[in-house]
Amino acid sequence: MTDAQKPVEVDILIRNGVVLTLDAKRTVLYDGAVAVAGGRIVAVGPTADVASRYRGKKILDARHKAVMPGLVDTHHHFLQNFLKGSRDDLALADWIDQVSAPRIVLAVQDYLRGEYGLEYHATRLGCVEALKSGITCILNMEWATHPRVVDAYEEAGIRAVHTLTLTDYDQWKRPGMILPMDKAFPLAEQLIARCRASQGGRVTFRYGLACPNSCTTDLFREARALATHHRVGIHVHIAETRFEWDNIHNLYGKTPVRYLYDIGLLGPDVLGAHCIWLSDEDIQILKETGTSVAHNPECNMKVADGIARIADMLAAGVVVSLGTDSCAVNDNMDMFEAMRIAAFLQKVARMDPAVVPADEVLAMATIGGARALNLEHEIGSLEVGKKADIILVDLSQPHMRPINNIANNLVYAASAARDVETVIVDGALVVENHRLLTLDEEAVVNQAEEYAFARFEQAGLTVPPYHRVQGSLSKQH
Repeated sequence: MTDAQKPVEVDILIRNGVVLTLDAKRTVLYDGAVAVAGGRIVAVGPTADVASRYRGKKILDARHKAVMPGLVDTHHHFLQNFLKGSRDDLALADWIDQVSAPRIVLAVQDYLRGEYGLEYHATRLGCVEALKSGITCILNMEWATHPRVVDAYEEAGIRAVHTLTLTDYDQWKRPGMILPMDKAFPLAEQLIARCRASQGGRVTFRYGLACPNSCTTDLFREARALATHHRVGIHVHIAETRFEWDNIHNLYGKTPVRYLYDIGLLGPDVLGAHCIWLSDEDIQILKETGTSVAHNPECNMKVADGIARIADMLAAGVVVSLGTDSCAVNDNMDMFEAMRIAAFLQKVARMDPAVVPADEVLAMATIGGARALNLEHEIGSLEVGKKADIILVDLSQPHMRPINNIANNLVYAASAARDVETVIVDGALVVENHRLLTLDEEAVVNQAEEYAFARFEQAGLTVPPYHRVQGSLSKQH
């Protein structure tokens, strides 16, 4: 064998797997391989071909495993992970006022005092759950975050879009909930700089506008101008509730989407969360402006916000992605469950079992998320030249067998916690055989719980009886 014929050494060689590329042709290789070098995918193809051309420093045998792009969660709030399981009996407005707002006030006031522990521990906790659930890229929308939050993303090894929430009108009338704009805009600039200096460029920034009910027209226009100037994106809750639709319509005689369009906010660098209360014209505006949508079906169901017109958006050509939203109004970060619910919800809403098939929601959770974040040239599919954000999903357990249609089995039968076995981000192994490699998982969970509940108690907020009696797991050792 000549030197030219010798296999090229790569960092990771994944072989013998069912490779779902999520490329334009939705190519599936039932005995496929992926070679990774320098953080990027250098080959995708049949195992016999790829394994003959490459040898791996690290070899992953993916027999009876799906090899697919990492999941992209386009809407989440890590701070609210401390509220997992808190309430299931409130509409969104009441839930925010009674459950979320007091903790947001605490986080904002801590930030103003120079205390950053809540956000830091929340971010580490969220990263652990995200990575172990197969989420390799996540948009995290927070209220007041010191740039050290980027350290947490880097320590975990996740790809993140950090979003700073901006609001200048407190509809909840909670003193201390708003980060003053004379502090918010300079903080945004610090975050932009820190994100651009992140390891491997894995963390990017977006201006986060709370929603049309909570932001003045002037704030929307100023954020739009700054986002354009800094060449960063915008994330905003749009038409999430009937309350918002009614309020904006009463104020301006327009739908929320039309209002945002008329003031010049929308565009291909804008990602709208929820987008439930839409007219036919609204859907066309989203399509024509290139504005993307983050669909959060489980959150929308739990607080009874309504059912987004996802089938209609997809038919119109709107880019639709999937989000889990906060664990306080969803209670988990299982994107496989989000896919299953998204598909079922559209079928029953339209009374048509053919709408939004499994392969469509699988695309929403991968390449659709990448497009929504303007990252489709880097992630979202397994193609040569793209960043190696890859997950291996176990197909061997009884709840997954038999495999009749690989996309259907993944969407309708898989569970993130049980089935995501291996996670690669930027070409680096971060989860292997269900074990997180970048952080001490148990320590992160215990430290986050202990810090948060001690801080809540100190601030006079309710601490759940379970924690009062049982404490964190660390206290049992």
